[in-house]
Amino acid sequence: MKITALEEYGLRCLLRVAEQDDDEALSAADIAEQEGLSLSYTQKIMRVLSKGELVESRRGVRGGYTLADEPAQITVGDAIRVLGGIFEVEDICERHTGEFDQCANRCNCAIRPVWAHISRFVVETLDGIDMQMLMDDQKSVAQHLQEQIPGPARQAPPSRSH
Repeated sequence: MKITALEEYGLRCLLRVAEQDDDEALSAADIAEQEGLSLSYTQKIMRVLSKGELVESRRGVRGGYTLADEPAQITVGDAIRVLGGIFEVEDICERHTGEFDQCANRCNCAIRPVWAHISRFVVETLDGIDMQMLMDDQKSVAQHLQEQIPGPARQAPPSRSH
């Protein structure tokens, strides 16, 4: 899975807004300064998050951005969908057709279940992490992930003899 700059920075900007006290707006300039981003890029990110209804924009002296919902109601999956999209099996099958209009293996593809399994795992993982959780420290988040979302088996692959 490839994470774009927009997804990474967008998630970080969203977290900055989530960390604000209730009903306290955070300006794009403050977010840009805290994240080391240009103001114009931060404004672009915040427009995307606003259009995706994850943040609300306020004008005026006390203007800025607030979360559109409670931090526990907004997941990383929500943010990634708004910021660029989540890896979907159909995307792979439609993009990699060689010189054909459709994949040559569309009727009987042994690879498709692999991509489907990985896609489900990624979606479930991202949807299982909310902004409230990300407001904890790194160790707490890692612990939660280890407890809630089972990772791949931790054993060495069998050796191949030639």
